[in-house]
Parts: sequence; structure tokens; C-alpha cells
Amino acid sequence: MSQGKRHDQLISFAGVMLLALMLPGLLKLTNAIVRYATGAEGRLAAIAIETNRPLGPMPVVWKGLSQGGDNLRGFLDGITGKVAEVRPDYIRIDHVYDEFSVVSRDQGKLIFNWSELDKTVGNILDTGALPFFSLSYMPPAITKKGDILAAPENWNEWSVVVRETIEHYSGELGLENIYYEVWNEPDLFGKWILRGKKDYRTLYSYAVSGANQAREVKPYKIGGPAITGLYKNWVDSFLTYALKNRLRLDFFSWHRYDLSLDRYSEDVKSVDRWIEAHPFFSRMEKIITEMGPTSEMGKENDTHIGAAHLIATARELMFQVKYGFNFAVSGNWGMIGKPRYEALRLLTKLGSSRLSVSGEGTWIKAIGAKNGNSYQVLLVNYDPGGNHSEVVPVSFLGLQQRNFVLRKEVLGGGISTSEVATSEAVLQTNIPLTANTAVLVELVSK
Repeated sequence: MSQGKRHDQLISFAGVMLLALMLPGLLKLTNAIVRYATGAEGRLAAIAIETNRPLGPMPVVWKGLSQGGDNLRGFLDGITGKVAEVRPDYIRIDHVYDEFSVVSRDQGKLIFNWSELDKTVGNILDTGALPFFSLSYMPPAITKKGDILAAPENWNEWSVVVRETIEHYSGELGLENIYYEVWNEPDLFGKWILRGKKDYRTLYSYAVSGANQAREVKPYKIGGPAITGLYKNWVDSFLTYALKNRLRLDFFSWHRYDLSLDRYSEDVKSVDRWIEAHPFFSRMEKIITEMGPTSEMGKENDTHIGAAHLIATARELMFQVKYGFNFAVSGNWGMIGKPRYEALRLLTKLGSSRLSVSGEGTWIKAIGAKNGNSYQVLLVNYDPGGNHSEVVPVSFLGLQQRNFVLRKEVLGGGISTSEVATSEAVLQTNIPLTANTAVLVELVSK
């Protein structure tokens, strides 16, 4: 090879590398010019996926599903296969004690019958998930007049109930890494507060006492309080009490129903800041055990807004919480057969290795992944107002191969494929996204 030819190749290679480094900035500049010219508010996206920069395992925050008292006994009947398709890690259920008639009394002695609850747990296991128990509500057998929202007449019996529950599921049935959450929305159901006769801290303390008495059990986690929202006094008072009384607290949980992504990120920033004042709990898991666009049945829950919301909140919460449990699986709030289920299907198709992504905008969020021999990016245009559309430039950087199949799967829609090639380390495509749509873009090596 002549010296001049080698020099030309070096210049060409340097030019390609320079282009790869400059492309995200150029795309951002282009969108900025468009925004200035059109007068549009907000930041347009220019997505760049670094295919040669894995960031580690994918944080699958969306792999938690939650079901309430709506048709609880049969909420998985006929749909275990559908639920299995989205591969949840956990399915949370509440009304554990009052709905399934677990506890009764015979001549003053507590009797436990797990048969009905075991059927539901068996259905959960059939989906490939584990049960996440919200230990609620109070067994009628241990309260005055059978009031399921009241304090027990004898607090030690509440400890026995929790101990027997853990010994059955984490012991007798041998299930590992089960979560036990003490109560469900105590500030609403039962009006538990942090003082007086109905002090949630007492409820939690006796639950932990029972858990500590459980013998021959697999590893499990216990926590709470599953409050209706995130409140500073519940963090400060609860954590201070737990530390003072040396109570085990593996996770802190709350609920959030809101269309605004900002509310979810504000929650995480707030709880992180408040926990800083309690350094003993700095490594405690944070879990949103119910979430969705609205707490009311129907409405955005059943539309493409809800589907886009599910993907966008999953992106927002990555590395921020352990899980965000979307409510609900079936029934009046259920997602099976609706757009939110299709959103979960797209998320489930992401590979287990996360790739670096840059260039998100005000409306466009993106998750990058590597799945075998394919590079993936899941794009979502989340706009609750339903007005914003955008053509998103997507660049795959750092490519080693040159020939690919480009696959695009639209949320709730069709799949298109085309053969593409590049002579450089960069491949670019443009993805049009109307409001509240999502597309999984895959670049598959040939």
C-alpha cells in the first residue's frame, strides 16, 4: 500500500470517528434551530445510542404488578398466560386476611386455613412471578365486632398472624425473597396515624415482632408503610421509631397516582433527601407499591395516554426505586387487553444489558438495550395534553458490523423490517412519533 493511500485512509477513519462524536451535538443543534424557527416550547429530542457502551444490567422497575380487592380471588382466572407474557417478578395483593378467611377462632384458639389464599398464590406462581403480600386488613377474628380496619383486641395475636403467614409461605412452601408489606394505605384505610391508640408504628412493631419469631424460613423482606402518598412526617417519625426500637425495615413503600412525571421524580428526590437524615436506612429499598396515571377506574388508565405514561414512568424511575407496581392486573382497573398491557409487552422485549442513551427531550424518553445480536431503543412520546408530535432522529453509534435488519414495532400496532447498511460506524434513522405513541427500534446484526 502506498504512503499516500494509507494517509487517505487514516484521514477517512478520523473523519468517521469525528462524525460519530459530533453527531449527537449536531442533531441537538438542528432541533434547536427547528424549535427557534417554529416557536415551539420545550426541548426536541435527538437520540444517540452508544452500542459499544453497556452500562450494566437493565433495572427492570416495571416488573411489579399490583391487584386490589376488585375480584381478588379470581383476578388471574383465564389470564395467567397473558400475564406470564410480560414476565413480572412480583404480583402484589392486599386484603390477604379479610378476603381469604385465613384466620378463625375455636374455643379461644386461633385457627389458620391457607387453602383459599394458596389458590391465588398458586395462580401468581403460574405466571412466573412471586407474591408480594400487603398484610391487610385485620383478621375479623381478632378485632372487636370483626372490624377489619380496627386495631386488634390483643396486639400479640397480630404478631401471631404475621408469624404464621411468614412460616407458611417462606417456610412450609419454601418461597424465597417474598416481600411482606405491613398494611395497605394506613392513612386512608383505618385512619392510622403516628400517635395515639391507632399508631401505625405500633402496628408495624408487632408485625416485625411476629416476623422475628418465624422459624425455618427462607430469606424474605418486610417493610411499609404503603401510604397513599409521600409525606415527610411519615418518613421522619417512622424511621426514627424503627431505629430507636431496632425494628427491621427492608423497604419503604408509598403509592403515587399522577399524570405528571415530575411528581414521580419529586417523590424520589424528596424521599432520598429525607432518608439522608436517617443514615442507618440509607441502603433501604424504595418501592412504589401502587402507581398509575389516575386512581379512578377507566379514564387515562384505559387509553394510549396510560400506555405512554407506563413507559415514561418506567424510564423516569430507573435506578431511583426498586420497583414501581402498576395497578391493576384485571378487573375495573385492569390492564389486560388494553394499551397499558401492550406497553408492558414492549418493555418486556428489551434485553438485559442497558446501553447508554443521550438526547432525550421534553416529551421523548428513551431506553437503550442490547439483546443478543441486536441493539434496541424504546422511544415514547408522552404528552398528556395529546398535542405534541415529533420526528425523532435516532443514531446508533460505535457500530462494528456494517449490515443490519432495522426492525420497528409500534405500540399496539404493526411491525416493519428493512435491510440497511452503513460504510461507517454510525447508522441514523428517523422515527415519527405522534402524541402518546411508542416505538421499539431494533438494529439486528446480519
